[in-house]
Order: sequence, then structure tokens, then C-alpha cells
Amino acid sequence: MKKNVVVAIIVAAGVGQRLNSKIPKQYHKIRENEVIKLSVMKFLFHSGIDKVLVVINKHHTLLAKKALDGLKILPLVYGGETRQDSVLKGLKAIKSIKPKKVLVHDAARPNVSDKTITLVLKNIKSRTAVVPAISINDSIISTKMNSIPLYNDKNLYKLIQTPQGFVFDNLYEIHVSNKKFAVGDDSQLFNQYPNKIKLVNGDPANIKITKKEDLKNISKIMNKYIEVSALGFDVHKFSSNPSKKIKLGGININFSKKLEGHSDADVVLHALVDSMLGTISKGDIGTIFSNKDKKWKNADSKIFVNYALSILNDFKCIIRHVDITIICEEPKITPHASKMKRTISKLLNISSNFVSIKSTTSEGLGFTGRKEGIAAKCLTTVSRPQKHEQ
Repeated sequence: MKKNVVVAIIVAAGVGQRLNSKIPKQYHKIRENEVIKLSVMKFLFHSGIDKVLVVINKHHTLLAKKALDGLKILPLVYGGETRQDSVLKGLKAIKSIKPKKVLVHDAARPNVSDKTITLVLKNIKSRTAVVPAISINDSIISTKMNSIPLYNDKNLYKLIQTPQGFVFDNLYEIHVSNKKFAVGDDSQLFNQYPNKIKLVNGDPANIKITKKEDLKNISKIMNKYIEVSALGFDVHKFSSNPSKKIKLGGININFSKKLEGHSDADVVLHALVDSMLGTISKGDIGTIFSNKDKKWKNADSKIFVNYALSILNDFKCIIRHVDITIICEEPKITPHASKMKRTISKLLNISSNFVSIKSTTSEGLGFTGRKEGIAAKCLTTVSRPQKHEQ
């Protein structure tokens, strides 16, 4: 079992009465996907998260199973009467996994960014609740019943969000020992010595759906994205010079031949780059990294992937899935596919669940069938802002 496992708990056990709808807010749809599914996928896609647990209301079982069908998550857990009860039930459900860190996130926040998740993860340490927070722009007023309204200094307050991050043992211990004290937020339990709360930058777009207006607003934000796929294809022939290793998918494989090319000739990563650039119509690896340029001589192909990734980030694209097929008679790819998946998912900062590595032969036909080289094709799917359609 992997050490230092990180688990995300998605809390979705509420009934959402303030939305005033027959359907609970976490099961309303945005872009043809339920809110709960969009929230879960944010964590499944993140390379820093190993497992995802969803806590639901037992009366919503059918809705939850339908919304989350096909996603590789831990078995669903039924929540309690309060959010606090639900989180504790989730913590108990993952205790046997012995996670090092845990993130707790509201299912009603489907637009949490990878950046926020990463920031929370990086700041987790013992006895600390890591909480994303944003500034308040409007003036605030206290409106207690039967009292004179009081204006408060907005600079003294912040709006806190989820996910909130913790060392698992700390959060579990403090939840168990504070069951009698009702709180509406996990970080409240850390508001006492020796525990502390660390605020990190939140995101105004990380909206929590509470009322119908929230659902409309976040739908407008998230509907600005479209799904785009592009196919990349690359071919390299074997060199006549003997070798002990070949570079494929970012890893070294013991093999008697290597591929010809100006760089390290990693045909898998080259196909990946072509497909990534294709999603934003930015040419291919050959036009950007010319083999006539000496600076690319023997260059690591990961450099090209990082460049393509930086372009996608500039366009605010989110990589959703990568499907790679390697075509060759030799070397055997299957024994190395898992390591390739891990390497590529880490390089792209996405979950390995969303990287597929397959291999096939050409049944003895063509140059690959004659063992003269290797071909690779890659299909990359991204979410891209519609404004770039203009």
C-alpha cells in the first residue's frame, strides 16, 4: 500500500432546503453533469489526490449512484444529521486506509480550481487546519434582532471556503473528542491551542451553491468552457547504432535499439505534445521544435511537454483525459504501461485515472511490422474557454 496516502472527502449529505427545489442542489446539472459529479471529478483529476470518498444522504442513494456511475471512487458512505456527523462518518470509513492527509470539500462547490487544491495540499502540517479564504469587498452590517444595526470593519473579516486540509490523525482525533460541540465547519474545531488555522488564498469563482441565484451564476461561469479533443501522431525509426535503453513515455526501458531523432526521440511524448497543441490549434512539435536547431540536440522530450502544458495554461485549458496507443512489435509495452501512466500523469498534473496507455502490433505489416521503428498516437481532451473560439 502506498505511503502518505491523500484522501479527499466530498460531503454531499445535505438536503439543500434553501434552494427550494425538489431535487437536492448537488444533483442539479451544469453542462449535462450533476454538481456532485463535477466536484468529485475535480479531485479525481488532481495528481495530488490518491482516493476520493463521497458522503451522501441515504435517501439520495439512487441519485448518487446514477451521477457517479463509472467514477473510480471509494464505496459511498451515508452521512449523519449534521455536516459534522457526516464528516466523522467519512473519516471513520477511511481510517483503515491510514491516510496521511485528508481534504474535506463541500459537494456544492463544483468550480474549485486545481490551483486551490494544490495550495491547500502544500500547506498541510501537523495541528493545522488549512483554509482557503477570500476578502470581503462589500461593507458588512450586524442585524441582530431587536438591536441597532452595527457596521463592522470588512477588513477584519474573510469568507472561508473548502477544500480544507488536515493531517488525518489530527482531524480524526479532534472530531471524535468534540462530538458534543456543534460546529458548521471543520476548521472551527482547530480554533484552540495547540491547534491553529492557516488561511491561504481562496478563489472568488469557488462559489458554494445555496440558493437558485448561486446555481445560475455558477452555471454561467462553468458553461463558458467547451470540451475539445485532438489527435496527435508521431513516428520514429530505429537507429542503426546499438543501445542498451530506449526512451518511451518518459521512462527508460531496457532494449537493444534506440529511436532516431534530434531530441531523445520519445515518440510517445511527441504524439502527446502534438495532441495537446492540437486542442488549441497551435501546430505540432515539428514546427515549434525544429530538428535543424542545435539546441534541441538530445533534449529531453519532457521539455516539449512542459512547453505545450504552459501554452494550455495560458489559454486556461484543463486537461481532462489522455489516451495513448503505442504501435510496435518490440519492445513489449504492457510491463511498463503502469510506470508510463504515473510518469505522464505527474508531468501533466492530472490523476493517473485519466491517462490510458495501450499497445498493439500491426500484425507484421508495414514498417512497424518489419520492426523498423515505433509509432504512437494520442487523443487528448481538454476543457477550453469558449472565448478562444472567437
